[in-house]
Amino acid sequence: MKKSLIIGLISLFCISFYAEAQVLDPEYGPRAWKKENAKQEVDVTLTHIREADVMWAKRIWRVIDLRQKQNLPLYYPIADSATLGKRSFIQLIYDEIKGASLNPGPNSLKVYSDYQLKSPIPTEQVLSRFLKVDTTKRIIDPANCTVEEYTEILDFQTKLKPDIYRVQIMEDWFFDKQRSVMDVRILALAIEFPLYTSKVEVDPVCSESVFGGWEKVPNAVDRIWFFFPDLRLVMASNECYKRFNDAGRITYDDIFLKRMFDSYIIKEENVYDRYINDYTNNLNALLEAEKISNGIREFEQDMWQY
Repeated sequence: MKKSLIIGLISLFCISFYAEAQVLDPEYGPRAWKKENAKQEVDVTLTHIREADVMWAKRIWRVIDLRQKQNLPLYYPIADSATLGKRSFIQLIYDEIKGASLNPGPNSLKVYSDYQLKSPIPTEQVLSRFLKVDTTKRIIDPANCTVEEYTEILDFQTKLKPDIYRVQIMEDWFFDKQRSVMDVRILALAIEFPLYTSKVEVDPVCSESVFGGWEKVPNAVDRIWFFFPDLRLVMASNECYKRFNDAGRITYDDIFLKRMFDSYIIKEENVYDRYINDYTNNLNALLEAEKISNGIREFEQDMWQY
């Protein structure tokens, strides 16, 4: 009798454990365990830097092309906004802007017009840049050439989002003599998206001007800037895909702090305040960017030469 009771209790415990182990989370989808660590993560406090300890510094602007292989975890997923709990970096920024517009306040995310971060942009105006709307015409009855006006909307999820693949960062490289290390701090981050205009085509049958689709404006882009520390908290609480081990995903904050991205330099602080493309281009621009990068590494190496 006692043996049967023990076996029954063990079976009941196993059944209850199995039932609890099967988790159906509406955000992360079906999983064998409940994912809680990512949402509890906070941004790591960085070391305080005294001005007296900075003996050398250089400001650098970089571009992160999300289409590069190393940067693909930042770019995907495109179609789905939350595949198994993961949002792409662009989707994360877009959702934060929408949240700031719905719940404005002193702690909401602020958007700026340039890297100097002196000219805030209202969130409603920022969202209007993502939502391209145009009033156009379409033929509803080809037999009688009946035309009506309607509103055509450029969809962010399927049309605009795949074309947002450039992220620009502004950072300070400096040598801290107190810790005897070359360190870097990202100060500002921008996302760059193309500008679209609606095409007008003439219907060959009715000879009426109708909507012909969206097309990019050549050599025209728009940027919105963020103070990087303002983004760190939300980046620290959102996980990113990690190759070879899906159970050990990292956060977006980890990617930027640990420099787990591929980028290239487009500008260093200079007396003319010009970009590399302003005085050279093509292969020479790449060589100039590599020269600037090597200069930082060589300075650090020279600090240990006696």
